[in-house]
Amino acid sequence: MGRRQCATADGPCYRCLYPEPPPPGMVQNYAEGGVFGVLPGLVGTIQAIETLKLILGRGESLAGRLLMIDALSMQFRSVIVERDPKCPACGVRTITQLIDYDEFCGTPALGAVMESVRQITPQELALRRARGDDVDLIDVREPHETETGIVPGATAIPLGDFASAIATLDTSRVFVLMCRSGKRSADAARQLQAAGFKNVTSLAGGMIRWSEESREIAKSP
Repeated sequence: MGRRQCATADGPCYRCLYPEPPPPGMVQNYAEGGVFGVLPGLVGTIQAIETLKLILGRGESLAGRLLMIDALSMQFRSVIVERDPKCPACGVRTITQLIDYDEFCGTPALGAVMESVRQITPQELALRRARGDDVDLIDVREPHETETGIVPGATAIPLGDFASAIATLDTSRVFVLMCRSGKRSADAARQLQAAGFKNVTSLAGGMIRWSEESREIAKSP
């Protein structure tokens, strides 16, 4: 009990581990990097268990330890983290108010990412393809995603390789970027815009919406 109470009362905080926020542009936001959707639920369950242990005074708390989860191999391990007496949050307490870290770190919110590029709906894209419009389709999903299917005529360039591939693209062409849900394609479109490309759009809703609306279009008389 003594060890647990000591760890709970005097354990480190997040700022003990990372005393300074990352510099602008260093960290991707969730729209760019993506989120493995089930992991927040797993971590939330662990947090709930820790809360119950503290309330009941049972078991050994995670306070003072950093729990790391490798979901691919399903392995859990923890390391001891010491409290930093010079920590700006729980040590010297120089942090007295919250700030907008999205703005501070230069990570725009999802809405700003989506609004900064033009969107094209699946119906509009299908109509342009039916008319025979000369459009270059680029799928920025990862290889394991495109293995399950890709829009005929599209070129697969994973988002992680996209920046280095921009130099091989013709600025005079018309591009439509696509991904699973429209988040990564919006980021890729922003990269093309920054490189001077003028005719760039992102597929609204990504392949999820494309698949759904393609079925509806096929059912139409």
